[in-house]
Amino acid sequence: MTAMLRDRIRRIEGIGQAAGHPVLPLGMKPVDGALPEGGLPLAGVHEVRGDGAATGFCAALLARLHDTDGRPVLWLERGNDLYMPGLVRFGLQAGSVLTVSGISRDADMLWAIEEALHCGALSAVVGEIRAADFTASRRLQLAAETGGVTCLLLGEAGRGGAATALSRWQVTAMPSLPDGSGVGWPCWRVELARCRNGRPATWTVVWSPKGWTAISAAETEVLRENLKIAG
Repeated sequence: MTAMLRDRIRRIEGIGQAAGHPVLPLGMKPVDGALPEGGLPLAGVHEVRGDGAATGFCAALLARLHDTDGRPVLWLERGNDLYMPGLVRFGLQAGSVLTVSGISRDADMLWAIEEALHCGALSAVVGEIRAADFTASRRLQLAAETGGVTCLLLGEAGRGGAATALSRWQVTAMPSLPDGSGVGWPCWRVELARCRNGRPATWTVVWSPKGWTAISAAETEVLRENLKIAG
């Protein structure tokens, strides 16, 4: 009875997924420990906001989703400046991504995202959007559940938001960690600002050839100093 009531409340709040719904572990123990049931809930709407680092974070999430079920992902962009070689750096293979460019009007973008979420042939849909009110974000959530497709809403920091998103991430760039050769390893400040049944927290995430790692701010400085010495 308690589980039934909990699931009913989740649906009233705009979260139709029941407890035990499939999740995607991100492979970073501190981050997975803050997420409900140890991972990102699939077939739901998640919001990622920030600067250019947010795009890399989305690419890394999409790569994990594609690796899990093999279905392609769809990226709906407002302009026409998506740089695939940059996304490949974060594990996303060019052949696994479909792109649609030049969707500049918010209404067109919302319509395109919702229609794409009904397509069960996709693993995930990224939509570059400024904001989605309660009605719009609830429609996207229902479409994601119906199609079994995960939705990432990508936008700039400090703008709008999706009222019923299951999680909200803020991702901004930090100085890269030296790797002894080129521009270094990308380093991001990743904040889980909101997450139903999760625990908001902030981490430093480092992307290296081995994938991503979440470390504390103190560990970041120690690693940065050690790399300087080794260099």
